[in-house]
This record gives sequence, structure tokens and C-alpha cells, in this order.
Amino acid sequence: MQKTIFIIYLLFILTSCQTNNSVDQKEEEGKSKISQTTENVVTVKLAESKIKPFPLQVMATGKVTALAQANINFKTTGIIEKIMVQNSATVKTGQVLAVLDNAQQRITLQQAQDHLQDTRVELNKLLLEFGGKDRDTTSVSNRIMENIKAKCGFTKALTNLRDAQLKLENTFLKAPYAGVIANLKTKAYNTTPATEPFCTILSRESLVVEVSILESELGVITLGQVAKVKSLAYSERNYVGKVSEINPLVNEQGLVLIKVRIQNPDQYLLEGMNAQVIIEKNLQNQIVIPKEAVVERSGKKVVFVYENGLAKWNYVTVAHENSQEVAISEGLKVGQKVIVEGNLNLGHDAKVALESNSPKP
Repeated sequence: MQKTIFIIYLLFILTSCQTNNSVDQKEEEGKSKISQTTENVVTVKLAESKIKPFPLQVMATGKVTALAQANINFKTTGIIEKIMVQNSATVKTGQVLAVLDNAQQRITLQQAQDHLQDTRVELNKLLLEFGGKDRDTTSVSNRIMENIKAKCGFTKALTNLRDAQLKLENTFLKAPYAGVIANLKTKAYNTTPATEPFCTILSRESLVVEVSILESELGVITLGQVAKVKSLAYSERNYVGKVSEINPLVNEQGLVLIKVRIQNPDQYLLEGMNAQVIIEKNLQNQIVIPKEAVVERSGKKVVFVYENGLAKWNYVTVAHENSQEVAISEGLKVGQKVIVEGNLNLGHDAKVALESNSPKP
């Protein structure tokens, strides 16, 4: 019985030792297997690991929106006589956009002007009666002058004139600021719309891109920071932006809303358009290599270093990455020649030859 128990205990110990060594064996097998498949010399291209500032990038896609946009309409009702603009038209501050039929308002204004003139004649007569000089309103005291204006109806006539002028002015729809016309649907010779605005004016001078970034990326962003902006519709056009607003709130998804104001807007940027924002911050004294140099082996980051005609397998730790480069915190030294092309199927100690344009080792 004791002999049987001893045999079982011995088998248990042997099994445990095999389990502990399985991970290391798999990694070594991975190296050897790939090496066996790369007996032929592979032509590769090199790049040198350098210590330099690393541009840490935050990239996000959002919507272009105008901070200044207004739905405008006539201040009075009536028949639209003429529309001077169309959608996408650029307008200046105070520019007339449309006019209502204002024949009645013009008549009312003329009547008000005539009545005011009549009261001026009566005012001058009363001025002379109260001992003043002809057409000299300063020749009597202010109190007497006010009484004369009230008695002849001058004050009321002046108020009626101003009211008539305002009503005529309200038949003209003008741009409150410079911008672009949008959502213009109304046609001439129709009544003014009652349930929707006549049009919308978007200011090109205050275009922003609203994007959401990860909470972990907040350390890269500061107010006033310069950003690159690209329209997804016109990828060849580049714009400069500045971070104008950071919302002091992290939502349930761990995102923070920021606004990037575009410094050089043009007619190609439209309200609601999709745009990509790239914000960079330089990290000093980083070991930097091209992104193509990093491959994965068994779920780990690997960089192949060129040494005496062989590809040497190096596990690395990637501290930061952007669209073109990576910063390495462990596994590489400055000045090492890393393989950036021809490295996808390499194994440890595989024989390699250099392309003619590769830097010399």
C-alpha cells in the first residue's frame, strides 16, 4: 500500500514540473519553428532607433458646427415680394435678404411725414404767440416749448412718424451678421411662414469641431493648444484649429467633450460635416522607432534587431504610439538597427540581407 502511494506522489511532482515550464517552452518553440521556416535569406530594410521628442497624438472624429447660427424671420406678416438670396449664398452684416409687399407701409409713412409738417407750421404760429422768434425754438423756455409741442400735436406726430418708419423697416429682412444662408425653403409671392423660420444664417467665422476624447487622453489636451483638422469629405484640405473649450465632465462612457475652433475656415466646410481632429504633444527624450518595426509574437510585442547578418528577436514594451511611430520604454537601446520591412515572418537568428537604401549597420 505504501509503495502505491509513493508512486502516485512521484507522478504528481513530475506533472507539476512540466506545467511550470510549459510557457517558456512554448515561447522557445515559437522562435525555433519560425527560424526553421526562414532558412532562405530574407531581404530587409532597416531604421535606426533614435532618442528624440515623441509627438503623442490624440485623434478623434466629430461634427463641424457653427457657434453663431440663427433662425431668422420677418418681424411682421405679409406677402413676400422679393427674395434676394439662395441657399449657400454668402451675405454681409445688414444685407437685405428678402422684402415684403410694403405699399401700405409706404403710404402710412408718407401720411405721417405730411402730418408732422402740418404740426410744424402750427408750432411756429404758437411760438410767435408766446413771444418767441420765428422758427427759433430756443427763443422761449423749455417749459413753454414743451407746452407748445403738446398743444399743436407735434410730439404725437413725431411718435407716429417713428412708428411708420419702423413698420416699413420691418418689411425688409436683413442679415444680423455675416455668414452663409441655409434652410431657405420659402418662395416669393407667398405669405411669410408662420411655423418655421424664413432661413438660417451660419457664421463661417466661428466654426468648431466637437469631438469626444477618452478620459485618459486629457493629459495631452490644454486650452489654446493647436490641432490639425481634416474634413472627411475633402481629405486633401488641411485646416488649423485651437482647443477652445474642454467640458469639465466625464460621461458614463468615460468620454470628455472638447471643441476645436477652426482658424482658417473656407466654403468647403459645412455645418454637420464629419471631420478628424489630431492633437499632438511632444514627450521629450524618448526612444523612437517606426511603427512598422513592431510585430506580435505569442501576444507580445517584438522588434527584430539586425546584428551581423542575423535578425535578433527582442521583446519590447511600447510606452506610446501614434499613426507613424512608437516610443519604446524597455527592450531597445539608442542606435540599434531595427528591421522595418521583411519582418512579418522572421524568426530568431534568421539570415537577412539589406536593401540598398537601408542605413549601414
